[in-house]
Parts: sequence; C-alpha cells; structure tokens
Amino acid sequence: VIRGSSYGFNWPDAITSDGTHVWVANSDGNSVTELSASTGALVKVIRGSSYGFDDPSGITSDGTHVWVANYWGNSVTELSASTGTLVRVIRGSRYGFDYPDAVASDGTHVWVASMVGGSVTELSTSTGTLVKVIRGRSYGFNNPAAIASDGIHVWVANANGNSVTELSASTGALVKVIASSSYGFNS
Repeated sequence: VIRGSSYGFNWPDAITSDGTHVWVANSDGNSVTELSASTGALVKVIRGSSYGFDDPSGITSDGTHVWVANYWGNSVTELSASTGTLVRVIRGSRYGFDYPDAVASDGTHVWVASMVGGSVTELSTSTGTLVKVIRGRSYGFNNPAAIASDGIHVWVANANGNSVTELSASTGALVKVIASSSYGFNS
C-alpha cells in the first residue's frame, strides 16, 4: 500500500501504466503522480496551473505520451511519458469537451469521453489535432463515464444509459449499442 502526502494523492481517480511508470490522476489535488512500475517508488508529482490540471479524472498512456482528461477544465493535458514535461494543453469548444471524464488510446488515436456533453472526441496521438467529435443519441451516449480501446474497437460505458457503445477505431463509425438487462448493466 502506497500512502502519504508526499505522493500527492488527493482523491486518486484514475490510473494507467506505460510499462515503465504508473501514472495516477489526483482529481482533488489537481496533480498527476508518477511512480516506478517495478518498485512503486515515487518518481515525481506533477502539479501547477501551467499543466491545465482542473479535476484530472481520466488518464491513459500511448507509450510515448500520457494523456489526462480534466473534468472541470474541459481540456486534455498531454505529457511526455519519458520526462513528465508538458507537451500541450488541448482546449476549446471545437474539441467538443463537455466535462471530459475518461480517456483511452489505441496508439494512433486518443479517445476522450465527455460525460455531460454525451460525446466522444478523437485526437491524433502524434499531433494532438482534432480528428472528429462523435455525438448523438444514435450512438447510445448517455453520460459516457469510461472508455477503452483494443486498437480495433473503442468501447464506451454509458452510466445513465445502462449500455456500452462499440465504435470502429479506424472510422469512428457505430458498430453497436449493447443495452439489455441480461448484461446486468446498472449505472
């Protein structure tokens, strides 16, 4: 068990690994903690307004970069996975961020789920540029609260929709919405 204020833990909300490091998003602490994956030792705590952290509630790594979804900040922070330095903060209405709560990467794209806005934003991992914003009830989005990708598909968990949306990772097209009481989905 890793505890202590020196780790910067203040409501740790999400966790990811790049194979070398473990990264923890601390939503109330407006920080990210970097740990050694092999020993659990503290590498550093990253905090500060220049990073754009504002309730970081989702985190993922593509191996080269660490991507942080900032819920209140309506933004995504991109960090270098090797140094923890800031690459960029991505924000603006054109990105469709409306309380982004979760983020995933398939190595080529970063997928950001915006809980309140009921949308998924696709970004390029190499440039951080906008690929597309996917929104609409036809996708089954209803408070998308979690997202994952296996490189072929993107999976979105819809908290209020009691469903999971499956998208094509290559096109963003809807594959299917899985919604049935037989799956046991309940928020």
